[in-house]
Amino acid sequence: MHEIEIRDPSATDLVLDLLFGHPERTLPVQALARGAEVMGIGTPSVRVALTRLQRQGRIVKTERGCYAVLPEGNPVYDEVEHWFEKESRLEHWAGDWLVVQDAAVARSREDRVAASCARAGAVRLSHTGGRHQCVRPDNLAGGAAAMRTALSRLGMAGASLLFVGREFDADAQARMAQLWDVPALQLAYRRALAQLERSRAKLARMAPDAAARETMLVGRAIIRAIVRDPLLPEAIMDPAPRRALIEATRAYQLQARGLWVELLVG
Repeated sequence: MHEIEIRDPSATDLVLDLLFGHPERTLPVQALARGAEVMGIGTPSVRVALTRLQRQGRIVKTERGCYAVLPEGNPVYDEVEHWFEKESRLEHWAGDWLVVQDAAVARSREDRVAASCARAGAVRLSHTGGRHQCVRPDNLAGGAAAMRTALSRLGMAGASLLFVGREFDADAQARMAQLWDVPALQLAYRRALAQLERSRAKLARMAPDAAARETMLVGRAIIRAIVRDPLLPEAIMDPAPRRALIEATRAYQLQARGLWVELLVG
């Protein structure tokens, strides 16, 4: 998380966001089309997205013209949906590291392994011979087993080796702790918080459609950044700025949900 990037959602992402964001996780096509209209997306694109998502087993038609999201068909959304509980995964850090080694992975799949590691808060290290390792502090609930499950869900190749590394010398520990640009992360938290506060301040002056669009764009961007936060231990990074951002975003999203429920179901 270095900069907050505001970008318009695709029709597919918007449908999933609206379904996951609704208390009952189900909405009629008319409501989804209404939400898409607010975001500048046409109804034909919504219908194409619904057909694609249904074919992929990510949503299901519950009755004529009504769709519900299937959490089991959207494993990555589970983390997105519970972004506000992110810090509950933190545990005491004893100084051990999780290491993912891709020595047995075909070169054509190395980028996929790297992407999966990045999603899990690990940083990639290059080594001689063109092979790589990804490392992160072993400070999350479930340890190596939970990380292995998460990486598998994110598409990590089965040939990768994940293990716990410990008793590194002081120099190695220091080098690994500096793999993350902590000052840049902290600056991004402060900028995101300021952006959130500016957005919240102007919502009351905006028309309902414009306010809903604003919360969708800003909320998606900041939640996406929070989800990608590496959850570094306190010994490496002060957690206070992250916690302040999470709390402010929680309040912002409560307001956003009220706007969208009123907009979609009246």
